[in-house]
Amino acid sequence: MKKLSLILSLFCCMQMVHAQQYNTALGLKADWSTVDNALGELSVKHFFTKHDAFEINFGAGQRFFWIQGMYERSQAIKSGVEWYWGTGVDFGRWARGTGGRAEVPGEQGYWTGLNGVAGIEYTFEYIPINLALDTGPTFRIIPEAKFGWTVGFAMRYAFRNKKKKW
Repeated sequence: MKKLSLILSLFCCMQMVHAQQYNTALGLKADWSTVDNALGELSVKHFFTKHDAFEINFGAGQRFFWIQGMYERSQAIKSGVEWYWGTGVDFGRWARGTGGRAEVPGEQGYWTGLNGVAGIEYTFEYIPINLALDTGPTFRIIPEAKFGWTVGFAMRYAFRNKKKKW
């Protein structure tokens, strides 16, 4: 009976170690892509199960906006460090300026594409900060087919699980 109790206790501890470090994280993400220019965006990552999360990134500028939705699967490497992989889609609108003259039409259009991602993230133990570095392929479908690669760095405020304290 003691051996069974010990095994169950160890199993429970192992499950706690492999759970995500936070429920939701909100912050900024910087991207560099061979398809687009370097971009900055608002980033939200939310876990809906122990290993599964959605990441939504939104960015806008004077002549463009975009939104990206990603499904990500995380696995713990060690305390505070996780690696993840996932896939998603993005959508955006761009417009080139008219030089301030209303009678001169500018170029404009929409894009949409598919994304893949693999990355690593670290959540500090004593402060609610999450850092993430990821990379992956991107494939533009509209307005024309293009293949590229993206690298991103995120810094987010992590809202800790209720049972864990900072």
